[in-house]
Amino acid sequence: MADVFINYRGADSNYAARLLYKELNRPFWRKQVFFDEESIQPGENYVLELLEGVRRSKVLLAVIGPQWLSVDAEGKRRIDDENDWIRRELATAFACGVRVIPVFTEGARPEDLVELPQDISALPTIQGRYLPLKYAAKDVRKIVDEVARYVPARRRKGLAIGAAALVLAGAGVGVGMSSLLREDRPAPGPSTSASTAPGTTTTSSTNPPVVETTTTTTTKSPPPKPKVFWEGTLTLDGQQFVTGYTLDTSPATRQPAGDIGLVCQLGCAQNEITGTEFVAWDGEGLPEREQCVDLLNRNPGQRSLSVQVNTKACFGTAGRRVGHLEVTQISGPGQMKIAVKVWNRP
Repeated sequence: MADVFINYRGADSNYAARLLYKELNRPFWRKQVFFDEESIQPGENYVLELLEGVRRSKVLLAVIGPQWLSVDAEGKRRIDDENDWIRRELATAFACGVRVIPVFTEGARPEDLVELPQDISALPTIQGRYLPLKYAAKDVRKIVDEVARYVPARRRKGLAIGAAALVLAGAGVGVGMSSLLREDRPAPGPSTSASTAPGTTTTSSTNPPVVETTTTTTTKSPPPKPKVFWEGTLTLDGQQFVTGYTLDTSPATRQPAGDIGLVCQLGCAQNEITGTEFVAWDGEGLPEREQCVDLLNRNPGQRSLSVQVNTKACFGTAGRRVGHLEVTQISGPGQMKIAVKVWNRP
């Protein structure tokens, strides 16, 4: 699914939406950017595709032109209609903890966003970016750079991994690709080297000389095990807009579409979480770091995970840390507590 969703009303903001789509396709793969005219294919259910596209994205670019608050034939603002697609997409983004970045085109101003419906009332308080026609070429690059802070370009990541694989192959080193992402290679075992002592003693002039030697053994100490980076309990509550956390800070901090968060559409599901990468754990107790590293290396991680009380899993973070989790409480739709332990990188 796409990581960047372009939300726009059309007409007065179509040029900006298309420009953003074009520029985002330079650093990102095409499938990472959702633009309705390009992303929805003939025969697909556009309702499901639009809402699913928003729910799975990390960033929504809300392109706002001077006619964004336009009225219908009856003189009512379109944004006040709960079936207005611009509103539905934005409301879904806010409910799911997707980062929303307003982009104001020529003639649009943040102060015009007054008396918005409750489900998108946070929009005027969000720091946005401007994209006027005169400086579009320059300003669009700033917006792309901003998006890149929250959505790492898979193209660059794929090239980096591919280059590392070629280097290893050329050196004749056999290492699984997943281990490159998880953990350093284990330290080599003890090595032993023998050296001849400075003096030698001959027992007889007719017998073969007997050389007394001194053996020196050098043992490399194994690298220290990574320490716990952060450990605690996350409280997720869709009704209070506590929808996600990043786990690359200590302690964890709230961040929409973080490493662990809620799956929300028009409401928040009580039996599913979303994040960077999950693999369910069905062993006894909670897994140690080495077990999670092995599990994540051997299994393709999932972006979402169905949960219930006592569900356990290993997870990865955007910053390549590893941890485990256990769901300790589910008190209602989109309301749960999750015990988490995150380890430092090796």
